[in-house]
Amino acid sequence: MQKNLFRLVLAGALALVGCGGGGGDDPAVDAGADVYVPPAISKPFPADFLWGTATAAYQVETGLDGTDWHQWEQKGKVIDGDKSGAPDRADDGPAMETHYAADLDRARALGNNTYRFEMAMARLFPTRAALTSATPDPTALAYYRALLAACKSRGIVPMVTLHHFVWPTWIHDVDDVATKGGWASESTITDFTNFATWSAKTFGADVDLWVTINEPMVYVINGYLGGQFPPGNFLQVEKALTVAYNMIEGHARAYDAIHANDTMDADGDGKPALVSIANHNRVMQPKNPADAMDRRAAELLQKLSNRVFFDAATGGNIDKNFDGDYDDPGDKKADPRLMNRMDYLGVNYYGLAVVQYIGNENSFPVIGIPRFELLETPWDKTEFNWDIYPQGLREVLDEMKGYQLPIYITENGIADRDEEQRSRFLVEHLYELQRAMADGIDVRGYYHWSLVDNFEWSAGYCPRFGLYAVDFSKPDKPRSEGAAARLYQRIIAERTVSPDLFRTLPPYPLQLYEESCPVLSPL
Repeated sequence: MQKNLFRLVLAGALALVGCGGGGGDDPAVDAGADVYVPPAISKPFPADFLWGTATAAYQVETGLDGTDWHQWEQKGKVIDGDKSGAPDRADDGPAMETHYAADLDRARALGNNTYRFEMAMARLFPTRAALTSATPDPTALAYYRALLAACKSRGIVPMVTLHHFVWPTWIHDVDDVATKGGWASESTITDFTNFATWSAKTFGADVDLWVTINEPMVYVINGYLGGQFPPGNFLQVEKALTVAYNMIEGHARAYDAIHANDTMDADGDGKPALVSIANHNRVMQPKNPADAMDRRAAELLQKLSNRVFFDAATGGNIDKNFDGDYDDPGDKKADPRLMNRMDYLGVNYYGLAVVQYIGNENSFPVIGIPRFELLETPWDKTEFNWDIYPQGLREVLDEMKGYQLPIYITENGIADRDEEQRSRFLVEHLYELQRAMADGIDVRGYYHWSLVDNFEWSAGYCPRFGLYAVDFSKPDKPRSEGAAARLYQRIIAERTVSPDLFRTLPPYPLQLYEESCPVLSPL
């Protein structure tokens, strides 16, 4: 397997999956110890807090061959030639479309009362004609109806994602981007709106929590600046901006479509639909804090990563040249077609990026890159050799509270094949979350990534994110419970992160990992 500890991430890529670690500013640290033991938090998690896990269709289901990501695999763009969901391969994914009932039993045993998953457009509508006529594939429709029914019977609240990186090839064809260009084509906005309309009409009685688009800026940067996602463009800045603005428009129109067509209150709270995106938020720190350009690069990347989509969907504001005002060509200020299209903030948090200026103003606003080499930072490392930085979750929540909307942590997790880090990572991040909520930040739910091991895009099956490990070598894909799953169960039951947990967990391994999963497309 290709493993490259020292790979320099391509320009503009931030981190698709990441890190978090060390102690926060407030918690006490035992002198001379590697393990920090913070003070107890007097305010527990609310009794109605949503505890869950998250998955995406292409990463856990089989049979999604009519997609741009399937094309990408066939071109050899995934490490070791790994493929997602190919039924004739021993290393195909966890096949949740056949194991979902047992997997939901596992989630319920953890104490989970919610589950975030994607309804794959490519499975439901293999052609544009099928979508236009609102005629879904009957097998696919039956599957998603059964999945929702299984959630309901277990007391699990569904959070449904409509677009998680993958398009059917009739929308985005890697071999014919001129006519089927995905988000680079304005026609995709109409297709996506039609899908949102149909989804809300069809499943509104069962679903109140909706995510229109997962990690839009990850999609933009990795597909059009870093080249690790379809269509594989490198430093196509203008095209990247076009894609981003089309996604902003697509979200706004999908938001309206969901609210117009989901009129049934599934959970009895009086609100038939809550709609957002799941945004990838990171903490960006300059490699050299004394260097003005490193600081500027980190500032721009943090705004690009964390606030561009939220600014547009809440205030209707787009600062196209990132100069801090909205009076330049292409800028938008309080655009009524975009603003007030966000009912909550979906926040995916994985960690820290150390940013270095690359000396190329022509690539503005991406004038810096995150570095994942052997940087001399004080933080412990993941098996990717990325910094573990849990206090960054609090920093991100402090940044997001200015939007004055409820927050859901729609993803948070760590790749950990040997189960040496996941337990401490979970405890440290949930401690920061509980502390933030005790200080008044309105967080309504937490979704750990992921319930089971999955296909992790260009890194294939090397990274293992599951609370339940999957043995991909066996036809029935057996699952086994990890220690972090039992710990998650305890925290949910006790509704608090006890300081005792910090005392019982070993510190992170001190060494850097000589055989890490490849650093392939960070944002």
